Amino acid sequence: MIMSIYERTKEIGIMKVIGASFEDIRLLFLAEAGLIGAGGGAIGLVLSYLISYLLNTFGAGYINQGMGMGSEEVAISIIPLYLALFAVVFAILVGLLSGTS
Repeated sequence: MIMSIYERTKEIGIMKVIGASFEDIRLLFLAEAGLIGAGGGAIGLVLSYLISYLLNTFGAGYINQGMGMGSEEVAISIIPLYLALFAVVFAILVGLLSGTS
């Protein structure tokens, strides 16, 4: 975020000339940091659900063969909804925390 601010000094200057206060500019950068965190959290969530699906699809076949369980389905990986939501909220908070420094 510090590099983002240094690279965008001209934009910040234009915003100041237009009449934006320091608080407006700070909120703009915090919103950007939060959106970056939300995007990273969403990408991580999609990847973890994909890996969980692959583990449950292909890994369950090997477990069923080894244990002779027949047609009973075995779930190797389960991601509860509350944990997924917590992960995205946590990623947003980390983004906001990094944006404040």
